[in-house]
Amino acid sequence: MTVISKIIEITEDRRLRLDLELPDDLPTGKAELRLTINPLRPIPAHKPFEGLFGVLKNKKSFDGDGVDSRRQWRDEWPE
Repeated sequence: MTVISKIIEITEDRRLRLDLELPDDLPTGKAELRLTINPLRPIPAHKPFEGLFGVLKNKKSFDGDGVDSRRQWRDEWPE
């Protein structure tokens, strides 16, 4: 098995034209070609939970005593 890796640019027309020069040690004849496309995405600069800071502020779900709220939630679970 020979693995060939190449970074490509996907254009607006979503067409890919392949013209690859294969290694000399690859035998001629029938072969199976498998193509996998993995988008290269930039790694976000922020931490995963950074955008969630403050989203629950002033929500009534968390009014009152926190322990009592959790007990009420557990009482709703089926036995």
